[in-house]
Amino acid sequence: MAVKQFIEPDLERGRVVIMASLDAKGAFDAAWWPAILKGLRDAKCPQNLHRLTQDYFRERSAVITINSSKTEKKITKGNPQGLCCGPGFWNIQYNFLHNLRYTNHTKTVAFADDLVIIIKADSIRQAENISNVELSKISTWAKDNKIRFNEQKSKVMLLTRRKRKEQNEIEIYLNNKLLLQVHSLKYLGIIFDSKLSFREHINYMAEKCKKLIFALSKSAYLNWG
Repeated sequence: MAVKQFIEPDLERGRVVIMASLDAKGAFDAAWWPAILKGLRDAKCPQNLHRLTQDYFRERSAVITINSSKTEKKITKGNPQGLCCGPGFWNIQYNFLHNLRYTNHTKTVAFADDLVIIIKADSIRQAENISNVELSKISTWAKDNKIRFNEQKSKVMLLTRRKRKEQNEIEIYLNNKLLLQVHSLKYLGIIFDSKLSFREHINYMAEKCKKLIFALSKSAYLNWG
């Protein structure tokens, strides 16, 4: 809903929008402890909780034993899967990404490690230029915080309702690599299409329900009578 509310009014006014979905490599495994501790300090976390977190991160290591060989390495990042405070630690670090100095054309939306960057402008070329500037800021932030975005899994989409013919190909780069341009993009289970009509999502859900109905009727038939 946050994505839709930001995009729709501008599409109705004939503007264009670029939506980029970025995939964080390793996600929770990439949470860097010094950045989390800095985030807690900036959020004025009570000292006892800050010290508790600091102690939790201290002197941790990963050990692999194969036959008689043993390898040990000191670790400085990562939240174990299933850890109760893991999502909170990740959010503390990832929240800095929302506070970068973006232009007023830009909005970031994130849920856990699922992130989209939305850029709106009057023309496709203007949106393309702004997008590349904003993604360079994100690349720098990611490098400083030991997080890497996967260029192969990250995607971009141009949204427009203009009827006139124009060049719709865009070149958006992340870490100096060209991102794949798509005509539909799935975010948090919702399929966004290039006109924000949600027709593709409705068709997808209808097909999914149809398969479920057939499976249920087949199972019920076995027990009738």
